[in-house]
Amino acid sequence: MTNEIKSWNDLSRLIQKCADGKWIFRGEDRLDNLLRPKAGRVGPEKGSARKKPYDPNHEKTAIELFKKQARPHLEHQPLSDMEWLAVAQHTGMSTRLLDWTESLLVACYFAVTSAGTKGDAVIYGVRNLPVVTKGEENKPFAIKYVAIYRPPHIAPRIPAQRSVFTVHPKPTVDFRSENVISWPISSAVCGEIKAILDSCAINESSLFPDLDGLSRYIGWRYKWGKL
Repeated sequence: MTNEIKSWNDLSRLIQKCADGKWIFRGEDRLDNLLRPKAGRVGPEKGSARKKPYDPNHEKTAIELFKKQARPHLEHQPLSDMEWLAVAQHTGMSTRLLDWTESLLVACYFAVTSAGTKGDAVIYGVRNLPVVTKGEENKPFAIKYVAIYRPPHIAPRIPAQRSVFTVHPKPTVDFRSENVISWPISSAVCGEIKAILDSCAINESSLFPDLDGLSRYIGWRYKWGKL
């Protein structure tokens, strides 16, 4: 099922349609980006997370190294292996988690962040996925199905972005489900929608509540004379 967004009014109608609180969303600034966690983005092309063939043992070793060396940099010590994966994911490491949000507006921001310069963007939505149980939180590599993990607020970006994750037992396999719906956003309206989102306080500074996010946000306003 596909419904193209060609205006802010189209987006507004979609928000009303999906306001039951049962959805999670993901925004991509290119239509050809895959629903695949970073650990499984394997290939020779520029930007791939891994150039060698995927090896689950390397993925497990990487998170163990992260757990050993990250502690001095953390104010909060994760209480489960799933929390450790969430922290690693949010700080840029390659994991089997895929970022989603409970806010359609936040997903839309990530979709239009390049303002259509990469072509049409897309928002994905999915519901009715199983949720990681308490007993599974210390065994993330034993989970055999795609499931939702809602992390505690272990970093400022998580509540700001209303972040949730899906955990993928086969990271190299694109996520496909009959429950996944895609809404392409015409490149012609991406810039306009990004500006309207900014007026709604959905921007780089609010979603990345730190100095880096603030600097990027003010830099964007300076670039386009929005000061």
